[in-house]
Amino acid sequence: MHIEKIEYGPEKEGLWSQVAFALIILLTLVAAGITGLIFWRILISDVQVASTRQFNEDIGKLLAYLLFDLAAIIYLYVKGLLQDEYVTTLE
Repeated sequence: MHIEKIEYGPEKEGLWSQVAFALIILLTLVAAGITGLIFWRILISDVQVASTRQFNEDIGKLLAYLLFDLAAIIYLYVKGLLQDEYVTTLE
């Protein structure tokens, strides 16, 4: 028989948890702003401008910033807010 019991660790408290929560909120707003800027530039730009190499590089940089921002949000959530879990296996 294989039984796994998941015990949740202590709830995250303290200064680090509060800082992580505040940074997640701030980074989420930044991600929304970057996403809006990408859509705005794509929708508003002229066809001749949108087909240039510089435009594609600028959009690519914005997408890279967005990816980095989302990775930071996930890291802060896992490290700062998500509870630790302990798995006990009985055989």
